[in-house]
Amino acid sequence: MSRKAVLVGRDAAPSGCFKQLEPILRDCGFDLSLIVGGGKPLAKTMEEIAFLASHANILLLGMSSSLKLAQPEIVAGNAARNAGVPYGFYGDVPRCWARARKGAWFEDLASDAAFYFGVTQADADAAREVFPKAQLIGTGNPLREEAAFPSFTREEVRAKLNVASEEKLVLAPGGKFAAGNMVSWAVVMDALSLLARDGKRFQLLLTTHPGDRIPYATDAATREEMNLYEELVSFSPIPTRIVGKDVLMTSDIVPGADIIVEFGSSIGIEGAYQNIPVVSLGFEILFHYLEQERGTRILEAVDDGLSELVVADVSKLAETIQSLLTAEGFARMRACQQYLCPKPIERGAALRMIANAVMQIA
Repeated sequence: MSRKAVLVGRDAAPSGCFKQLEPILRDCGFDLSLIVGGGKPLAKTMEEIAFLASHANILLLGMSSSLKLAQPEIVAGNAARNAGVPYGFYGDVPRCWARARKGAWFEDLASDAAFYFGVTQADADAAREVFPKAQLIGTGNPLREEAAFPSFTREEVRAKLNVASEEKLVLAPGGKFAAGNMVSWAVVMDALSLLARDGKRFQLLLTTHPGDRIPYATDAATREEMNLYEELVSFSPIPTRIVGKDVLMTSDIVPGADIIVEFGSSIGIEGAYQNIPVVSLGFEILFHYLEQERGTRILEAVDDGLSELVVADVSKLAETIQSLLTAEGFARMRACQQYLCPKPIERGAALRMIANAVMQIA
């Protein structure tokens, strides 16, 4: 009789990992139920999720970024615990385990979790703080590993986007926090407009996060699409456009970019794997949002030297972009990127680590 594994993830990052993991676990002989949202609501009801979790041999949960978004994972975890099914979590970013700390949304499930998969062994070991009974395993992040193997070359990306060789392509990925996106993008536009006065040519590409609901916002009275981001773009002083996944996924744009401006995004880490300069543009509201979500105000990429932090300053942002677009200005960051984000020797190592751990636990 085959073992039953249930994988539940609401946010985009764990969903992406679980989708890649599914065929590997099936090849290992598991009867598998994949319940993921990719940043959107799940198709299954809470009752269906609870039933599947309670009849599994092992339950692997993502750690979605808020109490509201994590409800499917919490429901599944409670059902598994009540049925005596071993369950645990996949943390897709450092300190993701903090979402199970005291006062956080996964706190109730933490004490009985059987395992935790972290992005490094050191990060997994640190999770002992919240997972006292869990087996702690540093599996890595399969999506980050894939960043070292881009689907397109720099030339292919720029050709698809009609970016001229003399233009600097600035990629500004958005997050789930819409207000933060609007503020950040406006500051990036202002900073690039300062640099453009010297004759430099830029193209600014904005991309939206799968969990951002603003692209789907409609006017309550007219039922018409509000197109709030498009309205912002229409007033940009430099060439700017929103690139949707129908054209290219954000990750696919990375190799064609000259610089990335973000805040706590996985795209910044992908840029590090591909030796692209990265700026983390912060504001107090974003640091507060980060602290609520991860229990820290410290950005991983900044702390590791993979990105340079600029806090709410148009002139400083322009100066930093100008510096990082030179070989000398980028040298220190590039050295950190090459040391901390080397290209993996073999593709798929993280997925195999997760699969092997699931097989041992189930």
